[in-house]
Amino acid sequence: MKQTEDVRHYADVIMAMIKQDQESGQVPGDVCSWDELDESVDTADYYRQASLLGAREDLREAVSEEVGRRLTRAQGGRWTVTWTAEDGRSHDISRGTGYATEAEAEAVGRDYAGVHGGVYRVHAS
Repeated sequence: MKQTEDVRHYADVIMAMIKQDQESGQVPGDVCSWDELDESVDTADYYRQASLLGAREDLREAVSEEVGRRLTRAQGGRWTVTWTAEDGRSHDISRGTGYATEAEAEAVGRDYAGVHGGVYRVHAS
């Protein structure tokens, strides 16, 4: 299997386990990132069950990123935040995968503008 096929395969396996854990109540239904998932369960257990524990670090990281993207999409997609300074400079202040909910993106934009001034705009990607 190629790397991308491996990532897709292991992400499918782990997503199936997450869905089972959500149905049993062990994982919240609105979990939207790998880090947030790790707050509910020991994510190393997913690696163990998927036979990924001994895999290369880059493969585990790629699988975690893919699972995180899928969890984000499952919550409504990828919301990004653009901040514009008072002098007109602007840049994306989103995480690499964006935010799972519009409310989360709004909170980030509000907080950032509160500290740095300027304005922010939330948009779906």
